[in-house]
Amino acid sequence: MTFESIIGQERAIRLLSRMLQNGRLAHALLFTGIDGSGRQTTAKALAMALNCANPVGVSACGVCRSCQKVISGNHPDVIIVRPSGAFIKIDQARALRKHLRFAPLERGRRVIIVNDAQTMNAEASNAMLKILEEPPNDTHIVLTASQTTDLLPTIVSRCQNIHFRPIPVAEIADVLVAQGNLNQDTAIALAILAKGSLGRVLSADAKKWMAWREQFLGRVGSVSREPIQELFVFAEALAHDKANLEDALDMMTTWFRDVLMCKFQPEKVLNGDFMESIQGASREFSVDEILEKMAAVFAAQSAILKRANPRLALEVMMLCLRLGNARGDSLHGEAPVGLEG
Repeated sequence: MTFESIIGQERAIRLLSRMLQNGRLAHALLFTGIDGSGRQTTAKALAMALNCANPVGVSACGVCRSCQKVISGNHPDVIIVRPSGAFIKIDQARALRKHLRFAPLERGRRVIIVNDAQTMNAEASNAMLKILEEPPNDTHIVLTASQTTDLLPTIVSRCQNIHFRPIPVAEIADVLVAQGNLNQDTAIALAILAKGSLGRVLSADAKKWMAWREQFLGRVGSVSREPIQELFVFAEALAHDKANLEDALDMMTTWFRDVLMCKFQPEKVLNGDFMESIQGASREFSVDEILEKMAAVFAAQSAILKRANPRLALEVMMLCLRLGNARGDSLHGEAPVGLEG
């Protein structure tokens, strides 16, 4: 849980390290980014660095008594505030204000970590604002949130914002290979599922997801050859599988990205375990046709985000994937393949 252990956030760690080196760490920090990108782990690493008995440069040693207390959640001067149910409530903010009246119990600095600060209700937000307006000495407050727009502008203005980027697929895959008995293809497939969140993939059921992925991508690879009626059944099944719909459309996008990449840099194909199918599709379709298919998936994603009927959006997408340029012909009276009779 030291700075060196944070994956894929070199810029954020560099900024924090520079602040510590210069003795100019802000009293209030806001870490923004997707869940699982390392915001909360970095907040703990910062708390360790500020209280470490044997720091290595600006980073914590990770083994001293103080570091071990932070790791175990037992350090009296490192306070973590989490949502109580769906929200961080006023009672939690009041308890925090009361605690801050007293000096830190140990020789280091007190660190308050407010996880998922976007869940603060209105009363808790106003109480937090008062804390930020008059921060106690020897105290640093770290808020984590998805994005700045989820918080009161007055809270954001009193914090130094550090953004955590989605972690690249290759870096997540390297972690998975190092931590488990996974080959590179499986690790990359799981890293695609992560969508930039190491935490998401570490909590996933790898075997179950890989089985679903194999079945799904096998079906995607045959879309251009299936009758329209079968594709409508496929669209209906996807629409009903709400838990996996977002992942399915993301996976489709990655599939067609691989089909396009195979034409120019096949070594950069992500779904390497489906290379034979990807190569076949790459030979079958022109660059313009592949781009058209990717656009159809993007259009479906956008429509669903705008609360369009998922089944209708997916049916339109399937038509575009299956017919391509034949759509224009069908509008002029020719029945496309699969719709005759």
